Amino acid sequence: MKSTTFLNGLLSSSGHYAMAQDAFDWSTIKPSTSLQYTKCYGNLKCAKLGVPMDWLDDSAQNTTDVSIAVVALPATVPEDDPSFGGTIIINPGGPGGSGVDFLLEIGELIQGIADGNKHYEVLSFDPRGVGYSEPKADCYNDELARDVTSLELRGMGPLSGGESVVRRQASLLSAYGKLCENGKIHGYMSTASVARDMVQIVDKLDELRSSNGTSTSAKLRKRGGPRRTESRQEKDLPRILYWGFSYGTVLGNYFASMFPGRVDRMILEAVVDIHDYNKAAWAKNLQDTQKDYDQFFITCFEAGSDCALHEEGDSGPDDIRSRVEAFLDQLDESPAPVVTNSSIEYITRTDFTSIIFSSLYQPQEYFSSSANLLAQGMKGEFTTVFASLDTPQSSEYCPTTIPRTYTWTQDAEVAVACGDADPANDMTISDFQEYLDEILDQSPDFGAGWAQLRLACRGWQVRPKYRFTGPFTTPEADPSGAPGKPKAPILFVSSQYDPVTPYANAVAMAKEHTGAGVLLQESPGHGALFSPGKCREEYLRKYLEMGELPPEGTVCQPDCKPFQECPQAPRIKRSVGIGKEKAFPPPYRGPLGVTW
Repeated sequence: MKSTTFLNGLLSSSGHYAMAQDAFDWSTIKPSTSLQYTKCYGNLKCAKLGVPMDWLDDSAQNTTDVSIAVVALPATVPEDDPSFGGTIIINPGGPGGSGVDFLLEIGELIQGIADGNKHYEVLSFDPRGVGYSEPKADCYNDELARDVTSLELRGMGPLSGGESVVRRQASLLSAYGKLCENGKIHGYMSTASVARDMVQIVDKLDELRSSNGTSTSAKLRKRGGPRRTESRQEKDLPRILYWGFSYGTVLGNYFASMFPGRVDRMILEAVVDIHDYNKAAWAKNLQDTQKDYDQFFITCFEAGSDCALHEEGDSGPDDIRSRVEAFLDQLDESPAPVVTNSSIEYITRTDFTSIIFSSLYQPQEYFSSSANLLAQGMKGEFTTVFASLDTPQSSEYCPTTIPRTYTWTQDAEVAVACGDADPANDMTISDFQEYLDEILDQSPDFGAGWAQLRLACRGWQVRPKYRFTGPFTTPEADPSGAPGKPKAPILFVSSQYDPVTPYANAVAMAKEHTGAGVLLQESPGHGALFSPGKCREEYLRKYLEMGELPPEGTVCQPDCKPFQECPQAPRIKRSVGIGKEKAFPPPYRGPLGVTW
């Protein structure tokens, strides 16, 4: 399995964001302790918000050691319009996903779902160490060296290949952990630090609107209401509207548990089990992966000739599956040789399961592409498959090996995920093998790739200064804004067949937050954002406007199925890094195997 950062890659139907991405130079923006916006990417706003490296150091509270890249899609109405609903802050997951890329790609989609009687600005940011934020979490700063690691891991084969493979990968990933020890930012990338950064973003948004006369307190003054004093009461502090996906649900859970009185509305979609995450166990992710994979064959059969793998005479999904499995077994025995230009390569079963796994994240868009690549491979045509793997090419290193795009996703991912979790350094190879067997039991086809992150944490040495270990809970909501309480209960959202964050996680996490609700859409995929469903979207819109949860037990149906025409579906194109596009997932490629 290759690295598959959640939801990265959707472009607006006009494609203007894709063309504009390279046109804006973030180095022209100076970090500031206030939100000083610059017009960017057409009609968007960009800023670099300076925050302290260490939030626990009181003497450094006004420093700008870290600059957070912030981007916002303005609301479709002026901020002094009565229908302006505020700013929804979104996070794409990862950890390590670029919020800047995410908003460029799906900001309009989020806004289109949220807008109804109220109209919202949509804002995202690159968390510390990620993307355009600085310092960056790049352990290598040398793309050739990074790709050498990636190729070495590829050459070793999957972790399911036996104990010798496990030991070799463990040694290489321990060396990787040592490489990252001297990073300036790695010890300050915990989710707790990012949650505190979000408080700062919310405060600076309110500060900006107060100066513009569009904040809530400013509007009250215009109407003759009470004047806000310099030392605001806790109930008057600005609150967050937040929509987090996948690892973004971890970030939301941290924020709500650490700062419950700063929550207005919070949607957590594609839910990670917070306790499993904090133990670095990652044992509650793959329970529904094989069910999602089943949907690939079921919907292919239902689509008939619209699926490239379907053949006349097929009596059911198992006929298609048996042909695919026979082909993958053949690649296990004898990988396919490939020659392109001056490169020689080979294609393995793992390469195809990586492609399939990526498509499980967004079936509506990628089941068809995955089926096409499998069909080509089964005919002996591997050139397109090889191109989709995005293996390193010598031309990428001239004239410099210094990264020009956001390629250090893996470094950010490991720094956050392994730093948040309990240390795993004392885990023996025998312990890991037991874990691997458990994960392969859950998902025989995709478990080996998923297990790689835990092996990386075994070699990770950097411990963050600022950690939060719970309790992960919130008090009962109070719509009036009582101090220390959210204004609305949290809404957890899930798809029926999620490859890495099963529905059971949403149910379990909702039980720990007083009054929280769960909304299920019966679709395959990682979350339901890219599976259009009017039912789900109406409940989300109502929640954002009024804080009203769906009735308990609500189950929504999607409007479309994979392999079928879906006019309502957003046009999706995956991107690799910043300003570099690919037609097929995964968007980010590193030697490690997991992102949410």
